[in-house]
Amino acid sequence: MRRYKYIKIPLMVLIIFSLVSAVVMYLWNWLMPDLFGLPLLTFWKAAGLLLLSKILFGGFRKSHHGPGKPAWKEHWQNKWESMPEDKREKWKQRFADKWCGHSHHEPQEESQKKDSQ
Repeated sequence: MRRYKYIKIPLMVLIIFSLVSAVVMYLWNWLMPDLFGLPLLTFWKAAGLLLLSKILFGGFRKSHHGPGKPAWKEHWQNKWESMPEDKREKWKQRFADKWCGHSHHEPQEESQKKDSQ
């Protein structure tokens, strides 16, 4: 019974991959030629397309953070929350200057000049 354990998992992966490839092939062949004039796909081309899209868009890294936030989002949120307030303000200022084309905070010298006028 133990030796079947090593066969069962790869066999299940192969079956699931085959089923999903077949679904991709049928959906593609049903929609894409009529909508966009694209050619029909064979099973193997659908499997290749599925694998390529997984590599390009999904990757193979498993997230260990459960169904919540993605790992990168949680990392940057923790980093932001642990950042001192003065560094946060500096970062916001640099971001605004670079991407918004204007700053949200006037330099102190300019604000003092306006107050004295």
